[in-house]
Amino acid sequence: MTQIVGTLKDSAGNPITGKLIVTLAGTLIDEATNPDTIYLPQSYTFSITAGALDITLPQSETSRITYNFQFFKTDTGGALIEPALLNFNALVPNVSPVQFATLVPTGIVNDVLDTGALRVARLISTTPALAQSIGGPFPQGEYNPTTTYKFRDLVTYLNRTYISKDLNPITGVLPTNTTSWMNIPIEPDGSLLLGDATPYGTSWNGSGLAASQDTVYDELESVKSNVSLKANLISPIFTGDVIVPDQTAGDNTFKAANTRYVDAGLALKANLAGPTFTGNVVVPSQPAGDNSTKAANTNYVDTGLALKANLASPTFTGDPKAPTPATTDNDTSIATTAWVNNVLLDKIKQTSANSNNVINLPNNLRVCYQSSVVTVNSSGLATITFGITFASPPVVVLTNGDASATTTNFRLNGFPTTTTFTLSTSVASIPVRVNWVAIGSV
Repeated sequence: MTQIVGTLKDSAGNPITGKLIVTLAGTLIDEATNPDTIYLPQSYTFSITAGALDITLPQSETSRITYNFQFFKTDTGGALIEPALLNFNALVPNVSPVQFATLVPTGIVNDVLDTGALRVARLISTTPALAQSIGGPFPQGEYNPTTTYKFRDLVTYLNRTYISKDLNPITGVLPTNTTSWMNIPIEPDGSLLLGDATPYGTSWNGSGLAASQDTVYDELESVKSNVSLKANLISPIFTGDVIVPDQTAGDNTFKAANTRYVDAGLALKANLAGPTFTGNVVVPSQPAGDNSTKAANTNYVDTGLALKANLASPTFTGDPKAPTPATTDNDTSIATTAWVNNVLLDKIKQTSANSNNVINLPNNLRVCYQSSVVTVNSSGLATITFGITFASPPVVVLTNGDASATTTNFRLNGFPTTTTFTLSTSVASIPVRVNWVAIGSV
């Protein structure tokens, strides 16, 4: 439907009240409805009050069917006053709204020839069918999606020129739509537009326009003049605040790392001086016996501890050594064989022995000593009896007492009892002299 608006006034400019009778010149069919709508040539009367005309009619332009418009002034009783002040035929265009004045024909007479010709020209330019038969194109400048374009209207879009080939007015149809538009490679003045001369900038992004030679030349000249401000591709030297993208944590590639990446990595590292470790700290295993400042792992420590005796109730193997205390030492220090011999010598010097060669010591200790001549049996063994009975097996020290038998290699054979001890030697079945000392508690 097309809205038709206008104002009707008399020759002096006073609004006129009357009736507008509209009649189709033939049958009008609207196939856009379902079912099709058929408009018959039955007249319809519109009441016009104070000259205000605002009516709606089905468009007839595409079907090439005219309407007959007759306007009659009415008397106070509403009766039509002959003759009709307007009586003409016109197409209702497929554009809404439309001014009623564009439908009203103008009689061309000598004194109004110029204005009449202008009215005719306007009618032709706004009627696609008339414009198609007369000519074109009609340049409309840069394409605007809100503008309504008619047949043979010429627009520019994305550095291209397009002409409307749609007989019906179109709005919002892009010139790239080949159904309604046709591309014209040459400008209306005959020149060929090669590219847009807009200087390089953000407007280039996504514009779809081609750059002109002038624009490209200007940009290249700008690059040439600023080439000294560019860094080399090989071994570049940057100045100022160089910005590089963030890399993924742990990225072990040749990508440039920014300070944020480095700081995040350093936050996971320990200081060289006085580091504080967390979690499961792993260090290399060091060689056994490495006496240096290298870090020792649990494997190194456990291997070293396996070679050590416990602090509580240690069990020694081999030939254990300990410092020799002073002979006057009376505490829990370990007594070495040297300490025992020194104490015995001191006591022997200070104490006279009884008939059994026994020296009494403090704390119920006794020393029994003798130079005994014994006969060794065929097995190289001999038994010697102490002069006293010890409360527990004593400690026995023995040496060779015969200068002619220095190779006899005396040694204790087995553990002493509380009354005797057994010795063995490489000399068998002959008498030999043995110097011995036993110390123990009684």
